[in-house]
Amino acid sequence: MKGSSLFYLLRLSALVMLVYTIWVLSFIFFNQPVEYNSWISFTNQILFQLSTTFVAFFFLAHTFIGLWTVGTDYFTSRTLGFVNTSLAKHADLIRSGYTFLFVALGALIVITTLFIIWS
Repeated sequence: MKGSSLFYLLRLSALVMLVYTIWVLSFIFFNQPVEYNSWISFTNQILFQLSTTFVAFFFLAHTFIGLWTVGTDYFTSRTLGFVNTSLAKHADLIRSGYTFLFVALGALIVITTLFIIWS
């Protein structure tokens, strides 16, 4: 992937998440006190469900890019060699495990979010 594409996707995802957060917080702020019925009617709207779905995927992309960057910067044989020389030999395995862990956790979060929103 090109670095500029990742840069723009990261900025776009941050902007989408910001707009979504402002939208939900404005509902909470302007509907004081927030009652159960008003919250249910707000969250059962198709607009809320679709926007939450899109934000979940943008969240996944945003975290993937950020954590992938951290992993490729810090889990290399050179940087791990400063900590311990035996870690440097296993840098690729450590980076692969790290990547698998955050991808699996991100997928679990998105699947759980989709299950909650659409059920």
